[in-house]
Amino acid sequence: MEIVVEKKKLLIVEDDADTVEMLSLFFETEGYQVLSTAWGQDALKLCQELLPDVILLDIRLPDISGFEICQQLHSSFQTSHIPIICLTEKREQIDKIEGLEAGAIDYVTKPFNLHELKLRVRNALRRTAYW
Repeated sequence: MEIVVEKKKLLIVEDDADTVEMLSLFFETEGYQVLSTAWGQDALKLCQELLPDVILLDIRLPDISGFEICQQLHSSFQTSHIPIICLTEKREQIDKIEGLEAGAIDYVTKPFNLHELKLRVRNALRRTAYW
């Protein structure tokens, strides 16, 4: 009998193509199924349809802010359990507080260390496994 382990789904919501490519390649080699979009509205639809296990979310997007995405996902019963890690250039204390108040469980500023980010994703998934 073969045991099949389902890959964790990681959704990257980021409008910088180079960052998406780097993160996608890195997390795919770490064993994740990686999905990505540059648009907030598309991210909301993907979350409803595919229920990712964790989200890396930029705050500055072309259509709606990452803060709004956090609020919408956390106000829906279907998606409120998905851990969101803000990954952004916005480094002011007020921005960090706004992200955490909107429902993000972590806030990482660019530039970031990939190994540290991997551990933050792992820890986010571990916390939600206990809920």
